Amino acid sequence: MRFLVLPFIVSLCAAASIHMEQSLLDARDDLSQSGYPLASAEHEVVFAVNQKNIDQLEKILFEVSDPKHEKYGKFLNRQEVANLTSNAVGTQSVSNFLNKNGIRIVKSTPHGEYITASAPVSQWERLFATTFYTFNQRDAKKPVTRAHHYSIPSELADHVSAVFNTVQLPPRVPAKKALSQKVEGKAGSITPALLNSYYDITSNKGSPKVSQAVFESLGQYYSPSDLSLFEKTYNIPQQDIAVDIGGYVSDSECVADANNCIEANLDVQYLIAVSQTTPTTYWYEDAADSFLAWIQAVAASDAPPLVNSISYGAVENEMPKSIVNAFNTEAMKLGVQGVTIVVSSGDDGVANFQARTNPKKCGYNPSFPASSPYVTAVGATMGPESGTEEIACTSDAGGVITTGGGFSTKFTAPSYQAAAVKAYFNGLPKAQQPVAGYVATGRGYPDVSMAGFNYEVVVGGKTYQVSGTSASAPVIAAFVSLVNANRLAAGKGPLGFINPAIYQNGAAITIDVTKGENNCAASKVCCDQGFYAAAGWDPLTGFGSINFKNFNAIFSKL
Repeated sequence: MRFLVLPFIVSLCAAASIHMEQSLLDARDDLSQSGYPLASAEHEVVFAVNQKNIDQLEKILFEVSDPKHEKYGKFLNRQEVANLTSNAVGTQSVSNFLNKNGIRIVKSTPHGEYITASAPVSQWERLFATTFYTFNQRDAKKPVTRAHHYSIPSELADHVSAVFNTVQLPPRVPAKKALSQKVEGKAGSITPALLNSYYDITSNKGSPKVSQAVFESLGQYYSPSDLSLFEKTYNIPQQDIAVDIGGYVSDSECVADANNCIEANLDVQYLIAVSQTTPTTYWYEDAADSFLAWIQAVAASDAPPLVNSISYGAVENEMPKSIVNAFNTEAMKLGVQGVTIVVSSGDDGVANFQARTNPKKCGYNPSFPASSPYVTAVGATMGPESGTEEIACTSDAGGVITTGGGFSTKFTAPSYQAAAVKAYFNGLPKAQQPVAGYVATGRGYPDVSMAGFNYEVVVGGKTYQVSGTSASAPVIAAFVSLVNANRLAAGKGPLGFINPAIYQNGAAITIDVTKGENNCAASKVCCDQGFYAAAGWDPLTGFGSINFKNFNAIFSKL
């Protein structure tokens, strides 16, 4: 297992409580402590109940996801997953504790994994043996209430893995995406038609019987009128979002400021353009920690979308262990149900976005959740937009962004990729050996790539050019939806967690990308740290960009 073990240390100052977790405030320069919340102010926390059989869950995931295993494709349904992992005793114990202390239970996931409760700050301070403070975060709209540490009563020690909204700081707010308005008559951009021709997509017909979703956050709206104009402009059948979760839908916000909508419109427009007729969910989470909110939401869903595209990321070493573990657990639970999670690998090479304006932030800073072993991470290439050789997308080559990639500091390389990572290092010439500081045994990412430079996107009625791995991820997600549709028509189930199959068939389904280095951020800042692209898998583009014709031919028959 690659889970991080939270310290359970008996508190000497409070014999009846167990120390749980420290905040990672010392590692953050984007947060400032500004005072104390009112003692009477209501504050919601989330009790994460210890789930059972996580080792067995991972074992099942790898079995049902491995085309060479006899159990390949034999997914569990939601109730079977609950039977395996739910902890009824733990859920009841937490509920009893809250009721005994007169604390209001706001909601609980259907199978009891997460219990949200609300009480005055003063009551949580007494129960958790801590003090809460108010923190302001740079570029965030709202302050957050958090503590430096917390403990839980010993009666909960065997039942609770974490209490969220206590010390877990929200991820950094990334810099705004670079965009430029399209100049008419100027070549060199990605359109749906170019994707089809370059990557051998002969049909964009999905199926109304499969499903896909984009995850959005950070105040991003999508515009229905922009979607309609995009579809009209690029000769795509008119199709609306099928399910809206979160309500961040606005035409006027996109007209007022393109930055309010650029990420969401990009994701929605290209997911729908590549996999047409497939019901698409717009899944927005407005919480300070949107990953936590999404974790709870998917845990509560009996029928999650079969393919989920996430174009957001956080600095891995700033992510609380408790949230990382919870995300991985829910990702595995989705995988064993036949659900695919696709995540963009980041736009700032190995350094992450904090180095974009500050060379002192150079270094190896992996992006989470791209670094999770249970998702498919997608990098970016350039070249297809201009009809030139496809190379890793890098800012120093004119690509605006630099494809993210590297090696996790938290998770070891899973067995499905061990041989590919070893081959990469064995094949590097001396001149391309990376400088020290990375974890060579860590989970390597991305797994595959897709064009990520100069996508034409409609925002506020105007066409912009946008670059990023956040463009690459929804296209790969749409590829999976198209294959799911073909598999369904042939009487088969969905693909689910595709990484084991990718690493078994990498060369056969991809266009190998062998040029580029990801040592620069999405700016003029270039670092000593970085990796070179190479034949086969590498930590810039994975196995390279996916050729859909080959991907479909092989994966439809698995």
